Amino acid sequence: MALISDRDREAITKLFAENLVDPVRMVYFTIPQSPLIVPGRPTCETCNDVQELVEEIAATSDKISVDIHNFERERDVAKQYGIDKVPALVIASGDETRVRFFGAPAGYEFSTLIQDIQFISKHQTNLAQATREALAAISDPIRLQVFVTPT
Repeated sequence: MALISDRDREAITKLFAENLVDPVRMVYFTIPQSPLIVPGRPTCETCNDVQELVEEIAATSDKISVDIHNFERERDVAKQYGIDKVPALVIASGDETRVRFFGAPAGYEFSTLIQDIQFISKHQTNLAQATREALAAISDPIRLQVFVTPT
């Protein structure tokens, strides 16, 4: 059963057809779940659902591709993208402009994911010029994290 309704899929397909400029890669890190629980093996309750969601989103546009990586077996690739937990999704363009999502992009985070795909494809954001200038003035590396919880 699809996670995205037919109505929402049609809307997303239209939105992407009108707004995607350059190709976008969704790089997904997961721990595939088996029906058997193995003591000592890490688990990820939402990984399979998030993977299905990512694949459904990618199917809405030929400008979106998906790379799926096993977090346990491909630690070197995870390190390249700064991934240290799953599920993790990186939205990237050819020039490696990227946004990372950790956890399931559900609720309001789903619309943020759809918007970020468009921003990455266009290589732009809606930041005001004053904000861009303030950010450009920062010379030290910073790590910005936004935490959200479903309500």
